[in-house]
Amino acid sequence: MFAKTRRSLIKLLKFGATILSEIIVLRISDDDSVLLDGVTLRSTNEVAEALVKIRDQEPDATISIEKDDSTHYEAIGKAIYGAQRAGFFAERLRILIAGKPLP
Repeated sequence: MFAKTRRSLIKLLKFGATILSEIIVLRISDDDSVLLDGVTLRSTNEVAEALVKIRDQEPDATISIEKDDSTHYEAIGKAIYGAQRAGFFAERLRILIAGKPLP
């Protein structure tokens, strides 16, 4: 399930003062769905369970939640809450809307 994600990870991306070694991208496709490596996750629990598996395999991973615009609030919230439940906080969680980080 996560093989494609691991192959497409960005190595040593400089983000703030921290060097990130693994970036896992959650894409927001609509107000109900979060995409992870082509797999649709429809609930906060599904997001959290998938990210716990990734965290166990890649303990230094960082989650990047990405959306082209800020319209799908429910799915963005699912992604954020699921990532936090899986233990991704602060510098290990970034949110990009239209390519720009949230303040």
